[in-house]
Amino acid sequence: MTKPTFRLSRRTFLRLAAFAGLGVAAAAYERVARRIGYVNYLRWLVRGQTQRLTGRPAVVALGQCPTYGDDVSGVLRELWRSAAMPDVAGKRVLVKPNLIDVIEGHPTTTAAPVLAAVLDLLQELGAGEVVVGDGPGFRREAWPAVEAAGWAAELARRKIRFVDLNYDDPRPVPIRDGWFANQKTIWLPRHVREAELIVSVPKLKTHHWAGVSLSLKNLFGIVPGARYGWPKNMLHINSLPLSILGLYQLVRPMAAVVDGIVGMEGDGPLFGPAVSHGLLAVGADPVAVDATCTQLMGLPVERVGYLWLAGWAGVGQIERIETRGESRERLFKQYEAPPAGLT
Repeated sequence: MTKPTFRLSRRTFLRLAAFAGLGVAAAAYERVARRIGYVNYLRWLVRGQTQRLTGRPAVVALGQCPTYGDDVSGVLRELWRSAAMPDVAGKRVLVKPNLIDVIEGHPTTTAAPVLAAVLDLLQELGAGEVVVGDGPGFRREAWPAVEAAGWAAELARRKIRFVDLNYDDPRPVPIRDGWFANQKTIWLPRHVREAELIVSVPKLKTHHWAGVSLSLKNLFGIVPGARYGWPKNMLHINSLPLSILGLYQLVRPMAAVVDGIVGMEGDGPLFGPAVSHGLLAVGADPVAVDATCTQLMGLPVERVGYLWLAGWAGVGQIERIETRGESRERLFKQYEAPPAGLT
């Protein structure tokens, strides 16, 4: 006997959402529902409401570090402790900085002193294996960019390998919950699949399509260009919010260390002007870290599509956040939004 398939019609879906007092959110994201299916959508809706009502607050540690010549390592060490970050002892850790491109006069990449401080701390905490990896989204070989960004010398000094994730033995990984529409798998590199913790170390930037480019958007660099081409358009076709959060669902556990000592505003992530911000942000909930950093840039979280969706779908906190360390007031800077505005 064939097992009956449960289907949820659009009308029933909207009625259930309205009955639960969630009609505004349902109407706002009906386009997402059509893409991933109403059953998945309703599951996210319930999970998000449960998290908002009963979820524990996420912890984000904020530190002030005016320049890269200051004690970046000391500030980071204290923030890591304050944020109750994951135990890394004996674990395989992939550090994922931002290597989109190196353009003179624009702070596009994670600064070498921040990357060095992260690597030193992980070794100090007894990580079993530490590698640094990224897969730039443009047709430029990764290693020349590693050298231009100043990373090569820091890696050599610590005897840590750089892995080009565009070519790192990609294999298919099953997809759950409909994040990538009708796709059943997505190919990921070996070091991503095998990592026991991924530490995303992005540059604090605006982004012309995503609104902001922080620890979650930084995950686009784990998608292998050798499989999907450049500039990895399948992620954009799928919808940026769904792709960003879909990747996050595949790679957890993950932690975030945001390099906001010098950020970028306006026409990010490549051509915007620099902002001397003096910020380091650390946390074990990347959604909460990115939401906090967005607020510290003077930009509304609810206007950044993937962050609003993350909080609404219950995959991270955007509201119940406890900040430790430096006060938000001292670290606030008003950034110019991307030219096209926010999503």
